[in-house]
Amino acid sequence: MLNRELLRFDQRQGRLTPRFIDPENALLQSLARDLSFIYLSGEGQTRDALSEAAQPLINAARSPMIAKGLNKLLMDRCTFRELPEGLEAYRETIFQAAGRLLRAEGMDDLTAYRQAVASAQPEAPADVDPDQLAGQLHADHPDRQPLVTFDPVEPAELLHRYNLALAQGPLVWADRLTVRIREPDTGKMRRFFHRIKFLQLLAQVTRDAGSRDGFVLELDGPLSLFDLQRKYGIKLALLLPALCDLSAWSLRAEIRMNDHQPATLELSEASALWAPEPRAGGYIPDEFATFAGQFQEKAKGWEILPHPELLELGGQELVVPDFSFRHASGARVHLELFHRWHARQLPLRLKRLDSMKKKLSLVIGVDRHLTKQAELTALLEGSRWFQEHGFAFNQFPPVKRVVEALEGMLLTRS
Repeated sequence: MLNRELLRFDQRQGRLTPRFIDPENALLQSLARDLSFIYLSGEGQTRDALSEAAQPLINAARSPMIAKGLNKLLMDRCTFRELPEGLEAYRETIFQAAGRLLRAEGMDDLTAYRQAVASAQPEAPADVDPDQLAGQLHADHPDRQPLVTFDPVEPAELLHRYNLALAQGPLVWADRLTVRIREPDTGKMRRFFHRIKFLQLLAQVTRDAGSRDGFVLELDGPLSLFDLQRKYGIKLALLLPALCDLSAWSLRAEIRMNDHQPATLELSEASALWAPEPRAGGYIPDEFATFAGQFQEKAKGWEILPHPELLELGGQELVVPDFSFRHASGARVHLELFHRWHARQLPLRLKRLDSMKKKLSLVIGVDRHLTKQAELTALLEGSRWFQEHGFAFNQFPPVKRVVEALEGMLLTRS
């Protein structure tokens, strides 16, 4: 993604419009190719050296801002060597030796002094190169990390990724998103809803009355959790590539950047945004994969379904659970998780569940961060649904607690 200072957009009459580029532009493709070559041939060079090599191309570009953005996206495709361990202690021994030798007699020659400092290090050969030693002193600084691998990208694809990043950038400051989707391919639709849960986003989902296979999603920001605003905003931005994979979609976002007036960003399939092909089998976050593995190992008589099922709440409203489970008896129970940025959505869900006449096989998990808020604590204590079918968790729910909740749901249904 692009940093705030690299975003290019116009803002007029309350509308925010990214300044997209033409991915077929020959000059821009040539610039993308030249910048990519720096990283393709840069194995072993430091981050600082790579940035220095790219600077002449950036300065000579018709739009240095575009060139900086392309270079940022290329840098993001690099893997740099991890920081060496024990370097702080090693640096301290060098400084101590340098201070001790500086006070010694006969150290009035700089070359002799530097060689003496280098040779004074434990296990250092007599002919150790002082310049090499000096270069290692601050190797733990990010700019000194050498390039290990680079994930290459074709020039046209890089330009498409740049446009996608321009659209994603403002979403980091989104207060509210309204998304309309229509997709006849049920496989793509399942992947999209799964992506929402993987990002730990909570959407109010309703069927679109004007479309047989359409949905409307409302996604709110994290309200007063200013410490989580950017983290949550990045999750909203990461939803855009999944949208681009659908046949028909539109997005309307209320954007509030600190240095700009509030504005509306509108995107759709007509924006011609392109996203990379989804990974085979779909990306699964580590915490989801870990939970799934532990569940299959410990939860006897239960299995996790490949994709969560959409649950009808009534009134065209739907629930997208985080997990759907099937018991050996054939019964299905679902789990929805409320994380710390879901303070606004939790009361709405519990009110809806508590008022339902029809029993829904839905278990609720709530982050303990929310249970420490006085108003939400009272809400949870007064919620019949949560008291019967809810539990609190830290970070991610443990398998044992989930199984207890699932079994409890089965007992109330029998």
